[in-house]
Amino acid sequence: MGELLFNTFIVLLFVLLNGFFVAAEFAIVKVRSTQIEPMARKGNLRARIAQDVVAHLDAYLSATQLGITMTSLALGWIGEPFVKNMIQPWLEPFGIENPAVVDGIAFGLAFGIITFLHIILGELAPKSLAIQKPQATTLAIAYPLKLFYVVFKPIIWTLNTMANLILHTIGIQPASGGELMHSEEELRLILSQEKGTTVTSRNIALNAMDFRRKQARHVMIPRKEIVALSATASAKKNLDNIRKHKYSRFPVYKGSIDNVLGIVHTKDIFKTDRHLDPAFKLEMVYRDVTFLPETAPLEKVLELMLQKKMHMVMLADEYGGTAGLVTLENVLEELVGNIQDEFDRETPEIVKINENEFLVDGSITTNDVERLLGQEFSMKDIISIGGFIIEQLGHIPKKGETLRANGTEFIVEKVEENVVESVRVKKLPQEKKKE
Repeated sequence: MGELLFNTFIVLLFVLLNGFFVAAEFAIVKVRSTQIEPMARKGNLRARIAQDVVAHLDAYLSATQLGITMTSLALGWIGEPFVKNMIQPWLEPFGIENPAVVDGIAFGLAFGIITFLHIILGELAPKSLAIQKPQATTLAIAYPLKLFYVVFKPIIWTLNTMANLILHTIGIQPASGGELMHSEEELRLILSQEKGTTVTSRNIALNAMDFRRKQARHVMIPRKEIVALSATASAKKNLDNIRKHKYSRFPVYKGSIDNVLGIVHTKDIFKTDRHLDPAFKLEMVYRDVTFLPETAPLEKVLELMLQKKMHMVMLADEYGGTAGLVTLENVLEELVGNIQDEFDRETPEIVKINENEFLVDGSITTNDVERLLGQEFSMKDIISIGGFIIEQLGHIPKKGETLRANGTEFIVEKVEENVVESVRVKKLPQEKKKE
């Protein structure tokens, strides 16, 4: 009886050990370092060990594989003969006289029982636990896995080295832990399926992925729409302009908008009564202006604005002229969406006509229209939809002119000063392929 209990204990021990290594393997791959780092910073020793395990993922994955292999082999070597010997006496009442037949039946049943225990308790259950609770599982296995790794480190290193040599021989680079990360497409899918975040948080995260591909010219206020103050105009004219547009900052130019002298803050004009002085000039209050190329990466523009505490920068074209300007609000809107204040006009950029037809502002980007219709225009660069129409037609369109491209119909609704202001966009029905 004692031997039976001991052998049963050994079989279950190897099954559970196999489960431990399986759980460890899935947990350390699934857990994020950011889930463990806060606990490690507070001095939690188990979390520090877990942090080291995750940081050296390749080595510890090899350790778990070695553990799984060793316990599986041990289970087959010890478990199956034990279960087979246990089953054989139960077959005697069936009157099977041939020892080879009895032995074969007992072996088959033993193999089935061990395989069942191995799969259920040693594989599926621990794997599910580790996937559902990666942080708790990683913290639980950290100590024993670290000990196992230290004891078997020479064997693990030897096996890793041999495996890498074989991979090098056939021209394959060994994978590293740093490569175990999500692609942008996977992150987008994860965010779209995430139920624990708000729509706003999800949109900010998705916008951040597009942000690094954008340039300043994609969000700038174009040259023709800039409201600026002339350094040579009368004080009354400039004050009327300020009151009319109600902006907090204005570029100050002399001669033409290509010669911007600085940026004036409205509060600097009105915080004292200096604007009432007949001798008042904008040169007295404007501040230095920063020029950037219109092709500057948007993330670099944001970084510069935050560092220098600027809310407005001017953009230069390839010839040195003024291409437009960018405000901090323009940049942040690419991350958080449209920011309305009490002076903004509620003019929507996109008006839905029906499921497949929209009236859009000519300044929205091709990316916006692609997302709206689920179509791709195969553009090498992000441009406005008005610019796209002009590029495809090869000339400035007139009102009512139509363009068909990529399964979409574009009807020009409004053109002002050679700029496409408004476009009706219609998704065309897909043509059925002839069989």
